[in-house]
Amino acid sequence: WRDYDPRFLFWEVVDLVRKILLASLVLFIQTDDGSTKLLRLVVASAVSALFLAALALARPFKRADDLQLSCIANLLLTCCFILGTVIHICGEDERCETLVGFESARGASAFVIVLTVTMIAVSLVVIILQTAGAVSAPEIRLVNTGRPPILELPKECHFHGFISHCWGTGQDQTHTVVRQLQLLLPGVRIWLDVDNLDDVGKLEESVADAVNFLVFLSAGYFKSYNCRRELYAALSSSRPFIPIHEADTAKGGASIEALKAECSSSCVEVAPKGHPSYSGPDEVLARVFDEADPIVWV
Repeated sequence: WRDYDPRFLFWEVVDLVRKILLASLVLFIQTDDGSTKLLRLVVASAVSALFLAALALARPFKRADDLQLSCIANLLLTCCFILGTVIHICGEDERCETLVGFESARGASAFVIVLTVTMIAVSLVVIILQTAGAVSAPEIRLVNTGRPPILELPKECHFHGFISHCWGTGQDQTHTVVRQLQLLLPGVRIWLDVDNLDDVGKLEESVADAVNFLVFLSAGYFKSYNCRRELYAALSSSRPFIPIHEADTAKGGASIEALKAECSSSCVEVAPKGHPSYSGPDEVLARVFDEADPIVWV
């Protein structure tokens, strides 16, 4: 069940029903002479094709590679049933030429063999290419499992992180941060102003829509009114803080001491909208600088 999206935890039961139907229940169709007729193959082909369509539309797996492998396996199974129908029809040369277009059952069997080998070869090529791509592409992985983290989101949030920055000194760097995270963590959703900002009046709601609060510390950050709004909203909602520090003054950075002084002189609002119980600059200093060492941006 851990491989499935939380909305599709029942999918394992659906797949189990399909397997039981194809492996056992289909034998109850025309129990006397069903093995010599087409109905079982037709039913099996229809069930496999419908399940494949449902799988592609529902996309029940968390990981894209799991979905692709499942689709390939079910496509091969569907094709096998269809090809079995072709062989069954070609039991008689006359019927084979009339319904399928082959002059003899031998020709139909050769066609089925070639097509089956081709499908298997194509599937192996797809799997090999996916594996090679996964190995060569840089990706963040968990130490204990060696696999990429499962990026689950609580129902009340649509983003894994909200990145707060000062436009004048941190815009280019934060865009790079987000794009790199998207490359290293496929599927991660980071709220970024150029991508997601529709109404500057809803910054507090946007912060609450993300699980984590990434704050990019550069010169002038605490002097920005909108940055302070985002900061107060994150403090109010007790979001985990991930501070990133631009230390290069030539690129808009500042020292930690300068940023702390800027915070102490700027974050002085009384009962701001996003955090009515705000207790002053010390609250910001504790969350941004003291809980964890800021990550230095290089």
